[in-house]
Amino acid sequence: MTEQAKTDTAQNQLVVIEPTAAVTLFTEGDGINAMLADIRQKAASLVPDVTTAKGRKEIASVAYAIAKTKSYLDGLGKGLTAKYKEIPARIDANRKLIRDTLDALKDEVRTPLTKFEEAEATRVTALQDRLTMLKDLGASGGHEFTAADLQTMLLEVEQAALDDSWQELLPQATVAKELAAKRLGDTLATRLKYEAEQVELEELRKKQAEQDRIDRERLIADQAAEGARIQEEDRQRLEREAAQHREQEALRQTQVAIGREAQARCDAEAAELARQQAEDNAAQQAEEAATHAAEQERQHIADEQRLKDEEDARRLADQDHRGRIHSSIMMDLMGLGIEEDKAITLIKHIASHKIAHLTINY
Repeated sequence: MTEQAKTDTAQNQLVVIEPTAAVTLFTEGDGINAMLADIRQKAASLVPDVTTAKGRKEIASVAYAIAKTKSYLDGLGKGLTAKYKEIPARIDANRKLIRDTLDALKDEVRTPLTKFEEAEATRVTALQDRLTMLKDLGASGGHEFTAADLQTMLLEVEQAALDDSWQELLPQATVAKELAAKRLGDTLATRLKYEAEQVELEELRKKQAEQDRIDRERLIADQAAEGARIQEEDRQRLEREAAQHREQEALRQTQVAIGREAQARCDAEAAELARQQAEDNAAQQAEEAATHAAEQERQHIADEQRLKDEEDARRLADQDHRGRIHSSIMMDLMGLGIEEDKAITLIKHIASHKIAHLTINY
């Protein structure tokens, strides 16, 4: 082996075996333990700082050199096995000893780096879980939550501390917190307005129901009073008719001379009765007409209130539908790398038809 070849080999492994010494090494086993001890001593002489990139690189480099040394020595033994068929068992045993020892040494040397990498993965996963929870709070706001639920969620977001515990994810956590607080704040404002409107609508429904009850009771009372009035009129008419009959019967028994006078008086009373009856009928018809007009007015008011309730419900449903579509578009735009405030402005311009040939399909 030339000096240049030896130098190149030494850069990739921890030992170099001369071909003449390889046979003795693998057949007799002399020097294997010393060689392995020398390799271990070389590997143990490295005391890098696993917390620095340079130290981790040095550990990985030594582990790689051990692996290359294993492959190199195992390759020598494998070549000798093919060449010297008579001693394969001894060579294979030494090969296995070399492989097992150097594999264990490689794992031993790499243990600090492996532990550091595992701890680093655990740390990053924990930070990612915290960031995901913060993002989920911002994405979970919707009309299925009450105002109290949204206030609790907003408080949890506002109390999330943006400190050094976030480490390299602090910028992402800051953006996620601001976005979650804004979304929850907007949703809370919408929900508070909606719940206030529902309270107001409920009050209006209660007032309308109370007015309907009063109107029904008044109508029943009016009908009862009207029936009593008609009965009283009938009683009085019957009494007058009976009195008139008695008077007429008495008059017929008087002298013929005063019969005409009695007849004239009877005719006058009949005319008065007819006039009074006509006045009573006219008053009753006027009252019934007023009652009918009042009922029509109440029905008109109820129809207007029903139409208003339907329009309010349609408007709120449309607002909620548009809000969900806008949120979905914004998440897609942000997924394309567009910043949130620019995404919001773009959606507002499209929704307001300020961008030609571009609309949102609701």
